[in-house]
Amino acid sequence: MKKVFLLLTTMVAMSVNAQIEVNSFTPGANEGVTYCLPDTRIEVTLNATCIKRTPGEFSRYAERYLRTKNAIEEAGITWKLDGITVNTIGTPSPDKRYTIKLNNSKASNIMLCENGVIESINTRANHNAEPQEIATKDSKGRIDASQYMTEEMLQATSSAKMAELVAKEIYTIRESKLAITRGQSDNMPKDGQAMQLMLEELDKQEHALMSLFMGETDTIRYSKSIIIDVTEGCDINKEILLRFSRKLGFLDKENLAGEPVYYNLRDLKTVNKTEDDSKKKTIKKEGICYNVPGKAEIEVYTRSRKYLKAEVEVAQLGTTEVLSRSLFNKSNNTKVLFDTTTGAIISIEK
Repeated sequence: MKKVFLLLTTMVAMSVNAQIEVNSFTPGANEGVTYCLPDTRIEVTLNATCIKRTPGEFSRYAERYLRTKNAIEEAGITWKLDGITVNTIGTPSPDKRYTIKLNNSKASNIMLCENGVIESINTRANHNAEPQEIATKDSKGRIDASQYMTEEMLQATSSAKMAELVAKEIYTIRESKLAITRGQSDNMPKDGQAMQLMLEELDKQEHALMSLFMGETDTIRYSKSIIIDVTEGCDINKEILLRFSRKLGFLDKENLAGEPVYYNLRDLKTVNKTEDDSKKKTIKKEGICYNVPGKAEIEVYTRSRKYLKAEVEVAQLGTTEVLSRSLFNKSNNTKVLFDTTTGAIISIEK
Protein backbone atom coordinates (compact mmCIF):
# COMPACT_ATOMS: atom_id res chain seq x y z
CA MET A 1 0.00 0.00 0.00
CA LYS A 2 1.44 3.32 -1.01
CA LYS A 3 1.82 5.78 1.85
CA VAL A 4 2.17 9.53 1.77
CA PHE A 5 3.36 11.16 4.96
CA LEU A 6 2.42 14.58 6.24
CA LEU A 7 4.93 16.41 8.41
CA LEU A 8 3.31 18.97 10.66
CA THR A 9 5.94 21.22 12.23
CA THR A 10 5.15 24.05 14.57
CA MET A 11 8.10 26.19 15.63
CA VAL A 12 7.41 27.68 19.03
CA ALA A 13 9.29 29.50 21.78
CA MET A 14 9.92 27.22 24.74
CA SER A 15 9.05 28.16 28.30
CA VAL A 16 9.75 26.49 31.62
CA ASN A 17 6.15 25.40 32.14
CA ALA A 18 5.45 24.28 28.55
CA GLN A 19 3.06 21.34 28.54
CA ILE A 20 0.95 19.55 25.96
CA GLU A 21 -2.79 19.17 26.27
CA VAL A 22 -4.67 16.34 24.56
CA ASN A 23 -8.44 16.13 24.17
CA SER A 24 -10.82 13.71 22.50
CA PHE A 25 -11.60 15.19 19.10
CA THR A 26 -14.69 17.34 18.76
CA PRO A 27 -15.10 19.23 15.47
CA GLY A 28 -14.46 22.95 16.02
CA ALA A 29 -14.03 22.61 19.79
CA ASN A 30 -10.24 22.52 20.17
CA GLU A 31 -7.28 24.11 18.44
CA GLY A 32 -4.21 22.04 17.61
CA VAL A 33 -3.13 19.00 15.64
CA THR A 34 -5.66 16.18 15.32
CA TYR A 35 -4.45 12.61 14.93
CA CYS A 36 -5.96 9.13 14.95
CA LEU A 37 -4.98 5.85 16.45
CA PRO A 38 -5.57 2.87 14.17
CA ASP A 39 -7.92 -0.06 14.23
CA THR A 40 -6.29 -3.23 12.91
CA ARG A 41 -7.65 -5.32 10.06
CA ILE A 42 -6.34 -8.71 8.98
CA GLU A 43 -5.33 -9.16 5.35
CA VAL A 44 -5.26 -12.78 4.12
CA THR A 45 -3.40 -13.29 0.83
CA LEU A 46 -3.92 -16.47 -1.16
CA ASN A 47 -1.30 -17.44 -3.76
CA ALA A 48 -2.25 -19.74 -6.63
CA THR A 49 -0.78 -21.05 -9.87
CA CYS A 50 -2.76 -21.39 -13.09
CA ILE A 51 -1.34 -23.74 -15.72
CA LYS A 52 -2.83 -23.33 -19.19
CA ARG A 53 -2.12 -26.00 -21.83
CA THR A 54 -2.73 -25.37 -25.52
CA PRO A 55 -2.25 -28.19 -28.09
CA GLY A 56 -0.15 -27.57 -31.19
CA GLU A 57 -1.48 -27.59 -34.75
CA PHE A 58 0.26 -30.91 -35.48
CA SER A 59 -0.11 -32.53 -32.05
CA ARG A 60 -1.65 -35.69 -33.52
CA TYR A 61 1.46 -36.22 -35.67
CA ALA A 62 4.01 -35.80 -32.87
CA GLU A 63 4.50 -39.50 -32.26
CA ARG A 64 4.63 -40.37 -35.97
CA TYR A 65 7.25 -37.81 -37.02
CA LEU A 66 9.11 -36.94 -33.79
CA ARG A 67 8.77 -40.21 -31.87
CA THR A 68 7.39 -38.45 -28.78
CA LYS A 69 4.30 -39.16 -26.69
CA ASN A 70 4.48 -36.00 -24.57
CA ALA A 71 2.57 -33.70 -26.88
CA ILE A 72 -0.40 -31.80 -25.45
CA GLU A 73 -3.48 -33.25 -27.10
CA GLU A 74 -6.30 -31.37 -25.36
CA ALA A 75 -6.60 -27.79 -24.16
CA GLY A 76 -7.00 -27.42 -20.43
CA ILE A 77 -6.55 -25.19 -17.41
CA THR A 78 -5.46 -26.40 -13.98
CA TRP A 79 -5.29 -24.29 -10.82
CA LYS A 80 -3.35 -25.03 -7.66
CA LEU A 81 -3.53 -23.21 -4.33
CA ASP A 82 0.14 -22.82 -3.39
CA GLY A 83 0.02 -21.09 -0.04
CA ILE A 84 -1.59 -18.49 2.20
CA THR A 85 -0.02 -15.61 4.11
CA VAL A 86 -1.43 -13.16 6.64
CA ASN A 87 -0.67 -9.51 7.24
CA THR A 88 -2.19 -6.67 9.25
CA ILE A 89 -3.13 -3.19 8.07
CA GLY A 90 -4.14 -0.12 10.04
CA THR A 91 -7.15 2.11 9.35
CA PRO A 92 -8.14 5.22 11.32
CA SER A 93 -10.31 4.36 14.30
CA PRO A 94 -13.51 6.44 14.44
CA ASP A 95 -13.43 6.20 18.25
CA LYS A 96 -9.79 7.23 18.80
CA ARG A 97 -9.31 10.73 17.43
CA TYR A 98 -7.46 13.26 19.53
CA THR A 99 -6.42 16.89 19.27
CA ILE A 100 -3.04 17.99 20.64
CA LYS A 101 -2.93 21.58 21.84
CA LEU A 102 0.81 22.18 21.78
CA ASN A 103 1.00 25.02 24.32
CA ASN A 104 4.62 25.70 23.39
CA SER A 105 5.61 22.13 24.22
CA LYS A 106 8.40 20.15 22.64
CA ALA A 107 5.93 17.80 20.94
CA SER A 108 6.27 20.14 17.99
CA ASN A 109 7.25 17.76 15.18
CA ILE A 110 4.36 15.37 14.56
CA MET A 111 4.34 13.03 11.59
CA LEU A 112 1.05 11.58 10.40
CA CYS A 113 0.22 9.05 7.70
CA GLU A 114 -1.94 10.16 4.80
CA ASN A 115 -4.98 8.78 6.63
CA GLY A 116 -4.24 10.79 9.78
CA VAL A 117 -2.82 7.98 11.91
CA ILE A 118 0.06 9.17 14.09
CA GLU A 119 3.44 7.80 13.10
CA SER A 120 6.07 9.65 15.11
CA ILE A 121 6.91 12.64 17.30
CA ASN A 122 10.21 14.52 16.97
CA THR A 123 11.65 11.83 14.66
CA ARG A 124 11.17 10.22 11.27
CA ALA A 125 10.49 6.60 10.43
CA ASN A 126 12.50 4.71 7.83
CA HIS A 127 10.22 3.52 5.06
CA ASN A 128 11.06 0.65 2.77
CA ALA A 129 9.31 0.23 -0.56
CA GLU A 130 6.48 -2.26 -0.20
CA PRO A 131 6.19 -4.97 -2.87
CA GLN A 132 3.15 -4.88 -5.12
CA GLU A 133 1.34 -8.14 -5.68
CA ILE A 134 0.62 -8.77 -9.34
CA ALA A 135 -0.04 -11.74 -11.57
CA THR A 136 3.17 -13.04 -13.12
CA LYS A 137 3.48 -15.25 -16.16
CA ASP A 138 6.19 -17.85 -16.73
CA SER A 139 6.64 -19.02 -20.31
CA LYS A 140 9.31 -19.06 -22.97
CA GLY A 141 7.35 -16.56 -25.01
CA ARG A 142 5.33 -17.57 -28.01
CA ILE A 143 7.01 -17.17 -31.38
CA ASP A 144 5.16 -17.18 -34.66
CA ALA A 145 6.33 -20.45 -36.16
CA SER A 146 5.17 -19.47 -39.66
CA GLN A 147 8.15 -17.13 -40.04
CA TYR A 148 10.43 -20.19 -40.06
CA MET A 149 8.34 -22.21 -42.50
CA THR A 150 9.48 -22.59 -46.11
CA GLU A 151 7.38 -22.04 -49.20
CA GLU A 152 7.09 -25.79 -49.65
CA MET A 153 5.68 -26.21 -46.16
CA LEU A 154 3.13 -23.46 -46.54
CA GLN A 155 1.92 -24.80 -49.88
CA ALA A 156 1.48 -28.37 -48.65
CA THR A 157 -1.95 -29.69 -49.62
CA SER A 158 -2.63 -31.52 -46.33
CA SER A 159 -1.82 -31.03 -42.66
CA ALA A 160 -0.08 -34.42 -42.61
CA LYS A 161 2.27 -33.37 -45.43
CA MET A 162 2.92 -30.01 -43.76
CA ALA A 163 3.68 -31.76 -40.46
CA GLU A 164 6.12 -34.08 -42.24
CA LEU A 165 8.00 -31.16 -43.83
CA VAL A 166 8.14 -29.23 -40.53
CA ALA A 167 9.52 -32.31 -38.78
CA LYS A 168 12.24 -32.62 -41.41
CA GLU A 169 13.16 -28.97 -40.85
CA ILE A 170 13.44 -29.61 -37.10
CA TYR A 171 15.87 -32.48 -37.76
CA THR A 172 17.86 -30.24 -40.11
CA ILE A 173 18.16 -27.58 -37.39
CA ARG A 174 19.34 -30.18 -34.90
CA GLU A 175 21.96 -31.45 -37.35
CA SER A 176 23.19 -27.88 -37.87
CA LYS A 177 23.57 -27.33 -34.12
CA LEU A 178 25.43 -30.60 -33.77
CA ALA A 179 27.79 -29.73 -36.63
CA ILE A 180 28.57 -26.32 -35.09
CA THR A 181 29.31 -27.71 -31.65
CA ARG A 182 31.60 -30.34 -33.20
CA GLY A 183 33.35 -27.79 -35.41
CA GLN A 184 32.23 -29.60 -38.56
CA SER A 185 29.97 -26.94 -40.06
CA ASP A 186 30.78 -25.54 -43.50
CA ASN A 187 29.95 -22.06 -42.14
CA MET A 188 31.63 -22.07 -38.77
CA PRO A 189 31.30 -18.86 -36.68
CA LYS A 190 34.44 -16.73 -36.43
CA ASP A 191 34.53 -16.60 -32.63
CA GLY A 192 32.81 -17.87 -29.49
CA GLN A 193 30.36 -14.98 -29.30
CA ALA A 194 29.24 -15.48 -32.88
CA MET A 195 28.82 -19.21 -32.19
CA GLN A 196 26.66 -18.47 -29.17
CA LEU A 197 24.43 -16.13 -31.16
CA MET A 198 24.06 -18.67 -33.95
CA LEU A 199 23.16 -21.47 -31.55
CA GLU A 200 20.60 -19.24 -29.79
CA GLU A 201 18.94 -18.44 -33.09
CA LEU A 202 18.78 -22.12 -34.02
CA ASP A 203 17.30 -22.92 -30.59
CA LYS A 204 14.67 -20.25 -31.18
CA GLN A 205 13.72 -21.73 -34.54
CA GLU A 206 13.54 -25.25 -33.14
CA HIS A 207 11.36 -24.15 -30.22
CA ALA A 208 8.94 -22.36 -32.53
CA LEU A 209 8.55 -25.33 -34.86
CA MET A 210 8.41 -27.85 -32.01
CA SER A 211 5.51 -25.95 -30.46
CA LEU A 212 3.43 -26.88 -33.53
CA PHE A 213 3.73 -30.50 -32.37
CA MET A 214 4.16 -30.27 -28.58
CA GLY A 215 1.83 -27.36 -27.84
CA GLU A 216 2.35 -24.51 -25.36
CA THR A 217 2.20 -24.35 -21.58
CA ASP A 218 1.71 -21.03 -19.78
CA THR A 219 2.16 -20.77 -16.03
CA ILE A 220 0.53 -17.75 -14.39
CA ARG A 221 0.80 -16.95 -10.70
CA TYR A 222 -2.01 -15.06 -9.01
CA SER A 223 -2.45 -13.45 -5.59
CA LYS A 224 -5.80 -12.55 -4.07
CA SER A 225 -6.17 -10.59 -0.83
CA ILE A 226 -9.21 -10.55 1.46
CA ILE A 227 -9.68 -8.19 4.40
CA ILE A 228 -11.15 -9.45 7.68
CA ASP A 229 -12.52 -7.00 10.26
CA VAL A 230 -11.82 -7.87 13.88
CA THR A 231 -14.12 -7.05 16.80
CA GLU A 232 -13.52 -7.35 20.51
CA GLY A 233 -14.27 -10.79 21.88
CA CYS A 234 -14.41 -12.29 18.37
CA ASP A 235 -14.96 -16.03 18.21
CA ILE A 236 -15.42 -17.06 14.58
CA ASN A 237 -15.35 -20.74 13.71
CA LYS A 238 -15.32 -22.35 10.26
CA GLU A 239 -16.31 -19.20 8.38
CA ILE A 240 -15.95 -19.42 4.58
CA LEU A 241 -13.29 -17.02 3.31
CA LEU A 242 -13.83 -17.85 -0.38
CA ARG A 243 -14.01 -20.92 -2.60
CA PHE A 244 -11.32 -22.39 -4.85
CA SER A 245 -11.66 -24.62 -7.90
CA ARG A 246 -8.93 -26.58 -9.67
CA LYS A 247 -10.62 -25.64 -12.96
CA LEU A 248 -11.90 -22.12 -12.26
CA GLY A 249 -9.51 -20.73 -9.64
CA PHE A 250 -10.72 -18.16 -7.07
CA LEU A 251 -14.50 -18.00 -6.62
CA ASP A 252 -16.91 -16.09 -4.41
CA LYS A 253 -17.93 -17.96 -1.28
CA GLU A 254 -21.49 -18.28 -2.63
CA ASN A 255 -20.27 -20.13 -5.75
CA LEU A 256 -20.66 -23.84 -5.01
CA ALA A 257 -18.44 -24.82 -7.96
CA GLY A 258 -15.38 -24.49 -5.72
CA GLU A 259 -14.13 -26.04 -2.49
CA PRO A 260 -14.55 -23.76 0.53
CA VAL A 261 -11.50 -22.19 2.18
CA TYR A 262 -12.33 -21.69 5.87
CA TYR A 263 -10.95 -19.51 8.62
CA ASN A 264 -11.19 -19.41 12.41
CA LEU A 265 -10.56 -16.22 14.37
CA ARG A 266 -10.25 -15.98 18.14
CA ASP A 267 -9.51 -13.17 20.59
CA LEU A 268 -6.68 -14.47 22.78
CA LYS A 269 -7.52 -11.89 25.47
CA THR A 270 -3.87 -11.15 26.18
CA VAL A 271 -4.62 -7.68 27.60
CA ASN A 272 -6.42 -7.35 30.91
CA LYS A 273 -9.15 -4.74 30.69
CA THR A 274 -11.02 -2.89 33.41
CA GLU A 275 -14.47 -1.33 33.39
CA ASP A 276 -12.88 2.10 33.04
CA ASP A 277 -11.26 1.23 29.69
CA SER A 278 -14.50 1.81 27.80
CA LYS A 279 -14.68 5.36 29.20
CA LYS A 280 -11.17 6.44 28.25
CA LYS A 281 -12.13 7.71 24.81
CA THR A 282 -14.41 10.37 26.29
CA ILE A 283 -12.24 11.81 29.04
CA LYS A 284 -9.57 14.49 28.80
CA LYS A 285 -6.09 13.07 28.34
CA GLU A 286 -2.98 14.17 30.18
CA GLY A 287 -0.57 13.18 27.42
CA ILE A 288 -0.15 11.46 24.06
CA CYS A 289 -2.54 8.55 23.62
CA TYR A 290 -1.32 5.23 22.22
CA ASN A 291 -2.54 1.63 21.99
CA VAL A 292 -1.51 -1.47 23.86
CA PRO A 293 -2.73 -4.05 21.30
CA GLY A 294 -4.14 -7.43 22.10
CA LYS A 295 -3.63 -10.59 20.09
CA ALA A 296 -5.84 -12.74 17.90
CA GLU A 297 -5.27 -16.22 16.52
CA ILE A 298 -6.24 -16.94 12.93
CA GLU A 299 -6.36 -20.29 11.14
CA VAL A 300 -6.96 -20.77 7.40
CA TYR A 301 -7.64 -24.23 6.02
CA THR A 302 -9.58 -26.46 3.63
CA ARG A 303 -11.11 -29.87 4.26
CA SER A 304 -7.83 -31.55 3.31
CA ARG A 305 -5.10 -29.13 4.40
CA LYS A 306 -4.27 -26.55 7.06
CA TYR A 307 -2.50 -23.66 5.35
CA LEU A 308 -1.97 -21.20 8.16
CA LYS A 309 -2.11 -20.72 11.91
CA ALA A 310 -0.75 -17.45 13.25
CA GLU A 311 -1.04 -14.90 16.03
CA VAL A 312 -1.41 -11.23 15.07
CA GLU A 313 -1.53 -8.04 17.11
CA VAL A 314 -4.84 -6.19 16.91
CA ALA A 315 -5.36 -2.68 18.29
CA GLN A 316 -9.04 -2.99 19.17
CA LEU A 317 -8.43 -6.11 21.28
CA GLY A 318 -6.23 -4.09 23.65
CA THR A 319 -6.43 -0.82 25.55
CA THR A 320 -5.62 2.86 25.06
CA GLU A 321 -2.99 4.35 27.35
CA VAL A 322 -1.33 7.74 27.80
CA LEU A 323 2.29 8.94 27.61
CA SER A 324 3.03 11.41 30.39
CA ARG A 325 3.02 14.99 29.17
CA SER A 326 6.17 15.60 31.21
CA LEU A 327 8.07 13.77 28.45
CA PHE A 328 7.51 16.79 26.21
CA ASN A 329 8.31 19.76 28.45
CA LYS A 330 11.27 22.14 28.11
CA SER A 331 13.83 19.75 29.57
CA ASN A 332 12.78 16.78 27.42
CA ASN A 333 12.82 16.43 23.66
CA THR A 334 11.41 12.90 23.60
CA LYS A 335 11.35 11.01 20.30
CA VAL A 336 8.52 8.52 19.88
CA LEU A 337 7.93 6.08 17.02
CA PHE A 338 4.51 4.43 16.66
CA ASP A 339 3.34 1.30 14.85
CA THR A 340 0.84 2.63 12.30
CA THR A 341 -0.87 -0.77 12.14
CA THR A 342 -1.59 -1.21 15.85
CA GLY A 343 -0.95 2.22 17.38
CA ALA A 344 1.59 0.69 19.76
CA ILE A 345 4.85 2.40 20.68
CA ILE A 346 7.83 0.98 18.81
CA SER A 347 10.48 3.08 20.51
CA ILE A 348 10.97 6.02 22.90
CA GLU A 349 14.20 7.98 22.98
CA LYS A 350 14.90 10.90 25.33
